Amino acid sequence: MPTFLRFAKYLSPHIGSIALALISALIIAICEMGYVHILADTIDALKLIETSSSEAGPIVIKYFRFGGFFDGIEIAVSDTRVAFRLVIWILAGLLALVLIKGGFKYSNDYLMARVGQKSVIRVRNELYEKILFAPLGVLKMHQTGDLMARVTADVRTWQNAIGSTADITRAIVFIPVFVSVLLYRSFELTALALLVLPLLAHLINQFGQRVRSVSAEIQQRTSDISSQLKETIFGIKIIKSFTAEEIEQKRFAATNQQQYRSAMRRVRLAAMLSPLIEMISAVGVATVFGLGCWQVIQGKLSTGWFIGYIAMITMMFKPIRTIGLFNNILQQSLASAERIFYVLDFEQENRNGKKQQRLTSICGEVEFHDVSFGYDQDAVVKHISFHVKPGEVVALVGPSGSGKTTLVNLLSRFYEVESGEVLIDGMPISQVTLDSLRGQIAIVPQDTILFDGTVMENITYGVPTASREAAIEAAQKANAHDFITQMPKGYETQIGESGMKLSGGQQQRLSIARAILKNPRILVLDEATSSLDSESEVLVQASLANLMKERTTFVIAHRLSTVIHADKILVLERGEIVESGTHTELLEKGGIYQKLCQMQFRQ
Repeated sequence: MPTFLRFAKYLSPHIGSIALALISALIIAICEMGYVHILADTIDALKLIETSSSEAGPIVIKYFRFGGFFDGIEIAVSDTRVAFRLVIWILAGLLALVLIKGGFKYSNDYLMARVGQKSVIRVRNELYEKILFAPLGVLKMHQTGDLMARVTADVRTWQNAIGSTADITRAIVFIPVFVSVLLYRSFELTALALLVLPLLAHLINQFGQRVRSVSAEIQQRTSDISSQLKETIFGIKIIKSFTAEEIEQKRFAATNQQQYRSAMRRVRLAAMLSPLIEMISAVGVATVFGLGCWQVIQGKLSTGWFIGYIAMITMMFKPIRTIGLFNNILQQSLASAERIFYVLDFEQENRNGKKQQRLTSICGEVEFHDVSFGYDQDAVVKHISFHVKPGEVVALVGPSGSGKTTLVNLLSRFYEVESGEVLIDGMPISQVTLDSLRGQIAIVPQDTILFDGTVMENITYGVPTASREAAIEAAQKANAHDFITQMPKGYETQIGESGMKLSGGQQQRLSIARAILKNPRILVLDEATSSLDSESEVLVQASLANLMKERTTFVIAHRLSTVIHADKILVLERGEIVESGTHTELLEKGGIYQKLCQMQFRQ
């Protein structure tokens, strides 16, 4: 129920449209009742005409009679010409009802479809926003494919449910309208027909619960498929190099088979519900039919209204079937809604708190004061303290897992420190807005991240207001201008997904141009040249030299030849700074740094 209520809240902004849809459904129901009334009254009229003698004078026929409420529309049939005119009016009335019903059915479908589309757009936008602003620590706890499935497959299931609401609004209106008329026409027959409703409600509820359980399994299997597909696409080179295609194919087939089994369980449940409803409804209709025949024999019910009554009973069970089938769709959607709400409940980064200040015009002084941090209670950095003057180049070296990348992540507040403080120009970064903090920091990662678009769009990413001249100047400083101008459309060339149309060196120089255009005071270079060939590395190193001028720079490097000229080298091991100094000072100490240098330079 909490999930359903939360699900329903997404429809609350569209109460006006839903109300109009319900009014349309009411008019459709009235048109349906009009068909039945015309049918029943016409049959009674024909029977009266057939049994009356011509000497008795004109025959008075009444249409749409409702006891004490409305005595009906009287029509006197005196000859065959008047009778033929009556037939014309009946046909015209039926045609008018068809046209009215068609117009309001269009209105009902259109209004509910618009409500559904707007609700889905809102959900998808909120999901994307939650993922976008969630802390990295939260996102790393989930598979990428699973998050993608929640935004795509689960939202699609949600959309299917809302897309079916046009039918359910009509069903919700039809049932009380039909039951009211049925009770008026024959209380005994209607009470007998309604005896099957509790059984139908119980059946629909039981099937719905089982469908919801199976639907949750199906959505999880869909997530597993998305995750494996994503891993395959990104790891295709490794898969091929190890000739592991058949292994991956079997693994994918096994996951697919699991989803198939779950899907078929849901299909069996859905397929069983409809005939069961039909069977129980048929029992109700048959019982009413028998009692109705007896009432006609006793003179308590006219032949026309006996036929009309059976028609209404049959028509009433149709929306009940609709509700039963919709409940299956709804339960599937609620299973998806639980997965969607799980993402919508992600905690968000504290970006711009009321007590936080903006960080502007900084010099670039950085200080870590007794900083500790860990993932899942496992300490990664322990009581780290050091001071960096504006414009200094600080190298972070040490074995994998020693905490180098974690330190620069804490500087950008991708993670929040557990104890201690990180300060920029003497101000704790926990007291400044995230936007202003990250606006002062640029990162050039080992794995270059570019976006599908033009060269110009990638250079100006993050600074969309930058002029074309400034972007070109940044590209020149990054030694990227020459290869860009040789491309078919220059700066307007599409570089493909993740920059796949560029070489590794070209991608890295575009990344550097992007950082230069941002003009940060603090720079983070995370193994920026480790994956490049010698020729590309020379060009990229020259670009980095331009980028590092007059900026406080943190360099993470495994190749120690790239950090020899750093102002300060911090050697980390198991989350602690074990050595600190310049290249020469550390060599003279004869500690871990010296051993690392001997191992690398000996090679």
